[in-house]
Amino acid sequence: MLFRKGDVATEMLYTVSGRFRLVESGSDVPAGQTIGELGLIAPDNRRTQTFECIEDGELLTISYGSVEQLYFQNPAFGFYFLRLATGRLFQTIVRLEDELARKSSEGLIA
Repeated sequence: MLFRKGDVATEMLYTVSGRFRLVESGSDVPAGQTIGELGLIAPDNRRTQTFECIEDGELLTISYGSVEQLYFQNPAFGFYFLRLATGRLFQTIVRLEDELARKSSEGLIA
């Protein structure tokens, strides 16, 4: 486990190689992905999912302080970060809507 849901978020990660998984959503995270940005901007700075390594790999990290500094000093990075975070939130909304539709079609929700 690299971090667990509810842990304090102190950094954002970039997957260089290997395979990783977000446990609660069951989503595999391949190489070349940024992960952990939502915890940095969550009101309580807590991780929103558990992140585990499922195949040996390499990660790069950037601290909360560095992300904050880049956000304020570099408008292009700030806009990238906002798009990354909101993109992740929209992905979650779509996943939840699909799950709700599936349960509704199976008669599990009235």
